[in-house]
Amino acid sequence: MCGFIGMFKYSLPLTENDRKDIVNMSSLISHRGPDSDKCLFLKNAGFGFRRLSIIDLEGGEQPYVSPDGRYVAVYNGEIYNYLVLRDELIKSGEKFTTRSEIEVMVRLYSIYGASFINRLRGMFSFLIYDNLKNTIMAGRDPFGIKPLYYRESKDGVIFSSEMKAYLADSSYDGFKVDKTLLQHYMTFQYVTEPDTISGDIKILPAGHYMTVGKTTDTTCYYKSVFSPNKSLKYDEKKKALREAVEKSVEAHLLSDVPVGAFLSSGVDSAIVTAIASKIQPGIKAFTIGFDVKGYSELEDAEQISKHLHINHIKLQCNIKDFTDNYERVIYHLDSPVADPSVVAIYLISKEAAKHVKVVLTGEGSDELFGGYRIYDTVRSSAFLARFPSFLKRMLLWVASSLPDNVKGKNFLIRSCTPLEKRYVGNSFVFSENAKKDILKTFDKSVCFTDRTKDIFAESRGSSPLIRMQHCDMNTWLRSDILVKGDRLSMANSLEARVPFLDKEVFKAASLLCDKDKTKKHTTKYILRDVFSDILNKETIVRPKLGYPVPVRVWLKDELYDWASDIIRNSTAGDYINSAEALKLLEDHRRGKADLYHEIWVILTFITWYKLYIDSGYKNLID
Repeated sequence: MCGFIGMFKYSLPLTENDRKDIVNMSSLISHRGPDSDKCLFLKNAGFGFRRLSIIDLEGGEQPYVSPDGRYVAVYNGEIYNYLVLRDELIKSGEKFTTRSEIEVMVRLYSIYGASFINRLRGMFSFLIYDNLKNTIMAGRDPFGIKPLYYRESKDGVIFSSEMKAYLADSSYDGFKVDKTLLQHYMTFQYVTEPDTISGDIKILPAGHYMTVGKTTDTTCYYKSVFSPNKSLKYDEKKKALREAVEKSVEAHLLSDVPVGAFLSSGVDSAIVTAIASKIQPGIKAFTIGFDVKGYSELEDAEQISKHLHINHIKLQCNIKDFTDNYERVIYHLDSPVADPSVVAIYLISKEAAKHVKVVLTGEGSDELFGGYRIYDTVRSSAFLARFPSFLKRMLLWVASSLPDNVKGKNFLIRSCTPLEKRYVGNSFVFSENAKKDILKTFDKSVCFTDRTKDIFAESRGSSPLIRMQHCDMNTWLRSDILVKGDRLSMANSLEARVPFLDKEVFKAASLLCDKDKTKKHTTKYILRDVFSDILNKETIVRPKLGYPVPVRVWLKDELYDWASDIIRNSTAGDYINSAEALKLLEDHRRGKADLYHEIWVILTFITWYKLYIDSGYKNLID
């Protein structure tokens, strides 16, 4: 919806330089809100706001100042139950001057204090400043759909909707690379919340709020906990799930501007689009594909669109589209996110923005309902997992000694290794052993499990499937899926909404047992079953692809020289061993191993370093 900057100084007044910083930082996130911009400066607090007008086009201006002048607020996102909350307040005697969400939020805050955040249903990040108490509250939605960065100093705190804004923060000594976080990035393909690659800029965790005054306190107000209910009948779960998803999609259609939908070939986006098209007939759906066999969802998505009788807009892309937009995409992601799908998401967002201001997506469904193929391996390895520890250690030793091409080796290793020591989310790139040669800053005392041990501790006692889901909810979803979804849509002034990531939908999903999610080698079994009546059979059974991009293929041929040049011209030589990186590229080209993911992690970091450390971003500013 928007983007904002907030500066709060503990005791010192804002200087002229502070005011300039707020203006300049706001300009770097202008893509988040091209419809209007405004700054507001108080004695020791200042705010910059960029608006993408979606709700209350005439009266939703920000920074918002309460009628009595006590509260100042900025906010990014959508509150889908704000009209219900507004009606409740009106019935209790409150009066409003706008139809905006921010006025409702501030009024709730004035009545309930920080606990008001529990009443919100939606995606959001916000700042509310109290002139009387000289405090500021920062809050973020339960799932981390909308971003909120902050940087603390001895003088105060500076908030921003995007990390790149700190490029214009004159009080900041510049982006840097935290060596420990870089080492973790090489395994995860991203830096997990609440950190950024720089280390000294943080992210307010999902489901948390922060209060800043004489002291700074961070409070968790929401945790997504899976609590399977074995006594609840399957049909009852189906009914509750259907109702929750349908109501969520309906709520997510709230808008004063046109709404569309991203449509892949999978069941998630098809369900959202199907429900939305019933509520708003004629809705536009957008699909992207590449001109390489096996890397296009256009035909399957076309089949879905015909079944649903919707307006389908298709975007066919090629390698030039990919390379022309590569650096711009890495810049917009803030911290490096080495997900090959990012350019595809950027391109389809760019196309969608020509037609609508809002799109619905199917993100979050896989984490809630068990959609990733790796989740189905739990059942196949369950037998070995029950073996005594000494026997599993023996099998693990035997498996590790086998050549890489021996069938069943990885299955044995996976089955005999404790989940906490092998699972870091939906993507696992470099092992610690594999990092030794490629990372010049490798530290043998650092291990990827440092980032997940607390997460696994929270799910102790749950089934392996639920523990994997819980890990993905707290790593992959927050730091990859939602980052690329928000940054790359907003880079094109397009708001992406995620109906599956809703408190009521999660409430229904949390009650599901393992057999409801994976059954007969089918992922998301209950979700497919629940909506089988509104989709064609082929869509219901089709496996997930997820914005397929032919990087694996291109790196062997068309992109080989391109990738080689990025590595050879790297300025990140203090961190990446270029000779080893080139060796990986050559081995992938010759087919010795499938190393495209490892190569992509390296290329993404090198490019991020060029843009953020060497100021290469200046060439991308329009």
